[in-house]
Amino acid sequence: MAGSIKRYFLAFLTILAVAVGLAGGLLYAWVLAPVTYTSSSPDALDLQDKMAYLAVIGDLYVSEGDQEWAKRRLAELGVEADGPVLAALIEEYLDTGGPVEDVRNLARLAQDLGASGGVLLVFGLPPGRPEQETEGAIRVAETPLPSPSPFFPSTPAPAFKLIEQTATCAAPGQSGTIVVRVRNTEGTGMAGLEVSISWANGEDRLFTGLRPERGNGYADFDMNPHIEYDVSLAGARSDTARGLSADLEPGVCPTTSLSLNWQVVFQQAR
Repeated sequence: MAGSIKRYFLAFLTILAVAVGLAGGLLYAWVLAPVTYTSSSPDALDLQDKMAYLAVIGDLYVSEGDQEWAKRRLAELGVEADGPVLAALIEEYLDTGGPVEDVRNLARLAQDLGASGGVLLVFGLPPGRPEQETEGAIRVAETPLPSPSPFFPSTPAPAFKLIEQTATCAAPGQSGTIVVRVRNTEGTGMAGLEVSISWANGEDRLFTGLRPERGNGYADFDMNPHIEYDVSLAGARSDTARGLSADLEPGVCPTTSLSLNWQVVFQQAR
């Protein structure tokens, strides 16, 4: 009899403890430290999330051709509906490693809002590209839209020869830079070509033509010390510049120079 009473008493204490704990938890969660739900407006997003939002705006703009709708959505993001402003944002996104497929349609919007040159040499429509309006929607003429990456004929792929690989002393206090120049068979700079920069445990891609003030075929890359880089053209048969490093050999440069610069020139074979 006494044992049964003790078991009932222990069961009662257990139930009481659970109830008290549950009540205490609810008191803390609901009264003492309630969860506060907040919503962020689109203009508070960081660059990566903002570009994802912008990519949707660009996709819908190219699909529907509604520029006023696109302007309203840009305003929600705190982005001025101005072509050069949008183009600069695209360049910033590319510089941080953003995927090129996100920006093709957005570049079209920037172009239609008045931007030209720079990033649009790579991702925008060619100047003077004809358009025709059919049943209220903007439709592009029959020639295909430009690829997010430079287009090369599959057979045969163009060949590019490495015609220069020159090291120079960097300016005092400056880190080493690889300058890439790509030329056609006539020696004219070629914009929109994808350049591959690779090293032992990584790779980066850049495009010629994003700095038109330095030439259509120009691209550059900042090196880190104690790393050797290989440079080639992505998507094309090309020679490879190998073993480029910012590290100095003793006595090569003045003592004020900390590193080497490299200039690499590819020219399209005839």
